[in-house]
Amino acid sequence: MLSTVPFNAPVVERGVGFFETILVVGTRMVHFSEHVKRLHDTLSHLQFPAPSDEELTSACQFCIDSAQREPNKESALRLSWIAVGQDLDARSSWRLDVSLRDIPPATLKRRLGAHAVTLPASYHRDMPTVKSTNYLVCVLGSRFASSRGANEGLFISPDGTYLEGTATGLLAWNEGTLAAPKGEFLPSVTVRAFIDGEISRKPLTRADLQKGTVLLGSLTTAAPLLSIDGLPCEQPVAMLRRIAEFNERILGLAL
Repeated sequence: MLSTVPFNAPVVERGVGFFETILVVGTRMVHFSEHVKRLHDTLSHLQFPAPSDEELTSACQFCIDSAQREPNKESALRLSWIAVGQDLDARSSWRLDVSLRDIPPATLKRRLGAHAVTLPASYHRDMPTVKSTNYLVCVLGSRFASSRGANEGLFISPDGTYLEGTATGLLAWNEGTLAAPKGEFLPSVTVRAFIDGEISRKPLTRADLQKGTVLLGSLTTAAPLLSIDGLPCEQPVAMLRRIAEFNERILGLAL
């Protein structure tokens, strides 16, 4: 049984921690090594202590093996590296938590297609390239979207172009030549798997998104953007086909 977290722990008082959410299908962790690499890259860049590959793999596998898994059951594996002590340079101040949980119904619904709204310019992530447990603005953005009948909120840059969703990455279809946003946003493991190579980057306007857009996330998988701010988005046949093929592949349906 895990010990409690002190009330004055940095993760409680200041949100100091990092996490990865990994899709689990049966006992298979989708893009596990890529998620581990992103966590390690973040910790290395910020010069924080890090768990070893062996620790991460063992803890995640134990969590999955401890649950009674149906062959194709999907779940969310939450891997958190949190600061529970005051000396952030000490390995002993950090704790690894791993849990397995159901995928939220709202996320499963988003797989069928996303209705998005543009978030206010005042909603912006303080360190957009880092997947931190300081996730307040994403929670607020999701709440903002829900209050307007949408299931995703999209962050914008100071110039008004689009960056990413509260829980998803963005790729404009761009007439079949995929384009990622310009600016700072979270390097998405699922986006990287979808593009499978290099990609161009350009400032993405609402007009660009309306011509066809793919939203991608570990639990969302790949989904088409159906509307933005109440305006319909085009659904190119080739884009929908590529989305379906990608989802079949990562969910194991085509194996």
